[in-house]
Amino acid sequence: MDSSIEKRMDQLTLEQKIAQMIVVRGHDFAQKAGQMNAEGRIGAVGAVLFTTKGSRQLEDVVSWINEFKSAASAPLLFYLDAKNGIADAFHLGTSFPSLMALGATRSKELAFKMGSCIAKEARALGFGMVSNTVVDVNSNPDNPIINTRAISDRVELIVELAAEIIRGMQEAGVVPTAKHFPGHGDTQVDSHVAMPMVERDKDYLMEVDLKPYRELIPKGLMGIMTAHILYPALLAPDEGKVPATLSRTIMTDLLRDVFGFQGLLISDSLTMRGIKTHYGIERSAVLAVKAGHDLILQDYESDPAITFKALYDAVQAGEIAIGQIESSVRRILQVKHRFNLLHNDPIDWKEAMNIVNCPEHAAIAAEIADKSVTVLENASLPLTNKKTLLIATVGAEEGMEAEDLGYVVKGKSAYLHNRMMKYISELEMIAVKEYPTEEDIAKVRRAMTDNRYDHVIYATFVRVLSYKEGSGTVPQSQLELISFIQDRHADAAMLIFGSPYIMRKMSPYPNCICAYGDCVYSIDAVLKVLYGTIKATGKLPVTVNENYQFGYGLS
Repeated sequence: MDSSIEKRMDQLTLEQKIAQMIVVRGHDFAQKAGQMNAEGRIGAVGAVLFTTKGSRQLEDVVSWINEFKSAASAPLLFYLDAKNGIADAFHLGTSFPSLMALGATRSKELAFKMGSCIAKEARALGFGMVSNTVVDVNSNPDNPIINTRAISDRVELIVELAAEIIRGMQEAGVVPTAKHFPGHGDTQVDSHVAMPMVERDKDYLMEVDLKPYRELIPKGLMGIMTAHILYPALLAPDEGKVPATLSRTIMTDLLRDVFGFQGLLISDSLTMRGIKTHYGIERSAVLAVKAGHDLILQDYESDPAITFKALYDAVQAGEIAIGQIESSVRRILQVKHRFNLLHNDPIDWKEAMNIVNCPEHAAIAAEIADKSVTVLENASLPLTNKKTLLIATVGAEEGMEAEDLGYVVKGKSAYLHNRMMKYISELEMIAVKEYPTEEDIAKVRRAMTDNRYDHVIYATFVRVLSYKEGSGTVPQSQLELISFIQDRHADAAMLIFGSPYIMRKMSPYPNCICAYGDCVYSIDAVLKVLYGTIKATGKLPVTVNENYQFGYGLS
């Protein structure tokens, strides 16, 4: 044991030790969080605290972080949800393609670079822990919340690429959190909304959902995030029906003792209805710590003092052993020491700007996008510079903040249109709602009545978002519009900016290209393939149906 760690342990009060275990994220409680920080009752801060009610510009974010650092009486950890890069949360930084897009590249080299870039940009702003990477095995195509957030539905590919992402992040000085333990890929319910249940037997779970953790932990994985999911096969007989997050059998006996995990264990958000509705603010926090978590993501809808008091009172009452608190805090300090996070040194915003906006990272994101684009059907590609109609969907969530993540969902149809004008002299666009209205359908019908377009392109943005009804799929009304376009134009092209699983609901399209997400680099890459600037090399990292199986992709 490092003597400096023990010295710090001796210097911390009980309040400061408990504070080290809570990631404060209260949207409307920035002032209260600042006060608690000055009093030594905050040890970790989530980025959502800085983004939701204030500026997302670099100078302001760095200023707030430095303000918290300067007022802190104990080492502060800054936590960021950045599955596709820090651009998820801020108006800066590199936006990377989805993890499923990375899976389509099959590239370990690009996985390492992606992890390294995300970590370097996060660390430049002062964030020492990043919620990344998803290692869920997306074995259920109807999964509404994992879907394109997963690398694949194959354990081997997940482990191969996730190991490199994790290595890239950890070498760049950031603690990654592989998630969502024990696994969220085999669910049909969004745990933000309700508590899912996975009814697989233990042998299956050990070989599928749990296997990424079994293989990544010996490779040096330093962080894991847990899931509010009921796993009956993993629970002890006397535990009752508790979610994995609150099960000591799963979190301590299995993960720590059997799998040998020595890193930091952090809960998923305690705001999520799957746990908050059942257990409430105080009880869920206490039970999560008792189960074995080192860090919990505080319910952002409530005063952070409520969570702090609940844990403090539980320790004082003997419900949570002081020895368990000290074990977790010692682990937290050891990891902070390893990643040089023990000192609250200020961030230089000018240095940060050079890193988060560097062209090298943009080039890597573009390369991932270029190598991920997957052609599912090719009747007449590449398209030509002839009169073209673009029909693009617009989601109701565009321009709004993604619940529980603190970032604004950006619409991309205008970007697609603008980038297409590089290739097309005569281009017209019709924007239709994700759930097309009668007016939308009438506009499309009128535009296609006289066959005046040489090319008709339908672009659908299929987003995976928490709390979103129909997340990861398209509604029947949109399927009918897609079918109408295909019937009226024999060489119609469909561009899927999101989940490839939507092809399970429709017959093959004459020309069909999938990009697994709507990152700007993915949009650019699709257009390069559509107009023949590059050849498609992406291969499906999941099985969609009999027509489109794992490894499929036309070149």
